[in-house]
Amino acid sequence: MNIKTYKFRYLSALISIVIFSIFAINISADNHTTAPNMDFNFLPEFVHYQGTVTVIGQKLENIDTGISDLKVEFISQAQSINMNGKSTTLEEGYFKFSTVFGADIPGKYHIDVGPGVPGKVIFDIYVGGIKATESLAFLPTAADGCMLSNCMNVTFNLVVNTIPRPTPTPVPPTPTPLPVVNPSLYSGQIVIGSDIVPDGVKVYAQIQDYISDAVETKDGKYSISINPITINYVDQPIKLVIQGNDSITTVPFKPNQFISDANFLFPAFEIKETVAPTPAPPTPEPLPTPKPETIIVVATPTPSEVEPLSANKVEDAPVAPVAEGGGCSGGGGASSISLFSIFVIGLLISLSSRFRKPILARIRL
Repeated sequence: MNIKTYKFRYLSALISIVIFSIFAINISADNHTTAPNMDFNFLPEFVHYQGTVTVIGQKLENIDTGISDLKVEFISQAQSINMNGKSTTLEEGYFKFSTVFGADIPGKYHIDVGPGVPGKVIFDIYVGGIKATESLAFLPTAADGCMLSNCMNVTFNLVVNTIPRPTPTPVPPTPTPLPVVNPSLYSGQIVIGSDIVPDGVKVYAQIQDYISDAVETKDGKYSISINPITINYVDQPIKLVIQGNDSITTVPFKPNQFISDANFLFPAFEIKETVAPTPAPPTPEPLPTPKPETIIVVATPTPSEVEPLSANKVEDAPVAPVAEGGGCSGGGGASSISLFSIFVIGLLISLSSRFRKPILARIRL
């Protein structure tokens, strides 16, 4: 037998086996009369509930409730259930699901309950906080011939006997003001242990949370005004306090009274002397800085327009010629020159004064 013949027989046998296997599978499929089990549990179990809501015979969508987002809530009851073969008690509200009425389809609610909810858990249903007349037992089983366990859509219409309304905001009551009472003046002796209180010790009165102004003792006595203002302090005990120590004895507070024999006894304790702080020396006020005086200097310059009078100018003045002649002429000539010189000098001085005054006046202005 050659190699080609061997290969042909081997291939023919393999083809025959494949054809026989396919034929056998077809026969088995034809004889299978039971539908395969399609109840798979690989998806979580839940139920989609939907339905209408009727309120006192009217459709909820036709009623103005005043609530913008009207909630529909499924809240589990307090109950005992069987989980994994064990009895378990559930508190009310252990499972809770909510939706908004008309959010998906107007006039209906749509809500998914589950997954994670055991079967037969009973739910109360609330619409806008009002309990519906129906309760619901959760049953995650297939409906309408659906073969998958998560393929459930249940119509569950609700009836409510009260129209839902918005929850009113609580308004705290306005507190009634307490009546006002008048103050009282209390005075008396203070004994600490067995000793009279020294002078200058500060003491104040206290009634519950009321504390009076502090006063100082004098001659072993005190005098203090107590004014708690409102009537709730009337007949409440008054105690005195000295340096954090409360009096042993108390007296009741009475309004509008002058009581001079309200004596108080303290347990023995050491009075701490209060040293008045040494006042700091006053800070001297700084002297004001004197303002410098403003000095106005007026310069009087020598006018340049007027030339000073000098002897040279006088000497350069023209002299009248003297006629030669007798002695009278010679004597008269000398006299004439002297008078003329005096006249010229006076004239120049007069002119110089007239020019000088206006120039000085302008400079000073």
